[in-house]
Amino acid sequence: MPSGDTAKHAVVLLRPDLENLSGFEAALAAGWSPNPRRAGDEAYVRGELQRLRHDRSSFLDDLIADGSRRAESGPRPLITRLFWIWDGEFCGSISLRFQAGTEELPPDVSGHVGYSVVPWKQRNGHATTALTLLLAVAAKEGLDRLTILCNEDNDASRRVIERNGGELFTRGPHSSDRADQIKLYFWLKPGTAS
Repeated sequence: MPSGDTAKHAVVLLRPDLENLSGFEAALAAGWSPNPRRAGDEAYVRGELQRLRHDRSSFLDDLIADGSRRAESGPRPLITRLFWIWDGEFCGSISLRFQAGTEELPPDVSGHVGYSVVPWKQRNGHATTALTLLLAVAAKEGLDRLTILCNEDNDASRRVIERNGGELFTRGPHSSDRADQIKLYFWLKPGTAS
């Protein structure tokens, strides 16, 4: 799904909107999933496309509101700030998940940050830049330290995290994934990207 336009644009974070929903739709149609755990799940992607095409406004509303559920382990709502990664066209998505007033997360939430870059935009620094930009959002939210996870065998994601100052503090499974999927757990401080 690469574009014919070779002009370089700065990577920015956009709030999801109807005006740019067609880029998200095109990425889905090309087989991309905003949820890395659902990558390659054609039935999921088809279902999301069907929902989007049935009612674009409702789909967008659901997409934006998806993270505003109540945390299972406490009274604080889980807040999600979802952004699209953009360089003149849709590149993927990144989100910040947190509970106001604490850096703790519910046990079923796999870290403060989640991201996915479309395959045709990978290896161009988009995820690294998007994470740097998201750290500024986290600082504005008053967060001093984030936890970010990646699969142990995901060298590209590990490099993205380390380039943004991530410090490995443990490894092991996470309750949000398969028991045999080993994760690397990093601390990340907003404002410390190198």
